[in-house]
Amino acid sequence: MFGNLFGKKAEASTAAGASRGLGGFRLGGAVVVDALLFKANAGAFGFEPPAGDQPIEALGTVDLGGGTFLYRWYVEDDAWYQVKATAGQVDEIKLFVFADTINPPTVDAFRQWVEPASDLGKPALTFNGRTYSRVWGDGAANAWAPPIVYDESVTHPAGGPDDFTMTHYSMLYEREVEGLPGRFEYLFVTAEDYGPNNFDVVYSLGTDVSDADLSMT
Repeated sequence: MFGNLFGKKAEASTAAGASRGLGGFRLGGAVVVDALLFKANAGAFGFEPPAGDQPIEALGTVDLGGGTFLYRWYVEDDAWYQVKATAGQVDEIKLFVFADTINPPTVDAFRQWVEPASDLGKPALTFNGRTYSRVWGDGAANAWAPPIVYDESVTHPAGGPDDFTMTHYSMLYEREVEGLPGRFEYLFVTAEDYGPNNFDVVYSLGTDVSDADLSMT
């Protein structure tokens, strides 16, 4: 299942240590996304892309086992790019924008987000007036599905904030964008455990982009 979701990876140490990672991203660099799609379809998406040159402030690396990795490049303006790769070749790039954050105050409050019948794992979620259908999950389509659990190691440029690792409990949802057949907007919901008493539940909205949509420095 994870191979289909995230793809197979190149070496994580190479991506973190090289001047440029897969897709041309690099820590300390910057990225600009072409906003023409959003301007030409005003109101069709539930988010706006980050504007102008966006410094890349952190890299998240996820090892899903079996040679499967993904890379998350976090930029200054509350957005991030997820690069999926197979055997060192980029399969896809998604742009996500942080849309909402909830802060469970206790371990028990956090656990309620990852247990059966919680919102995280329902067949469909409504967010900001739009309904998204679950992408991940085995079993009956109309039944709750457990979130995907994995660790993410986050690194920063030299002299930046301390590096850290967190555990995710994640689910991906999608909807077809009105007026754009075959174009999907994603709702990514993840409960983040930083330990021992630091928790977030983060909602991000995104869509697929290509290297032709991006300019790197």
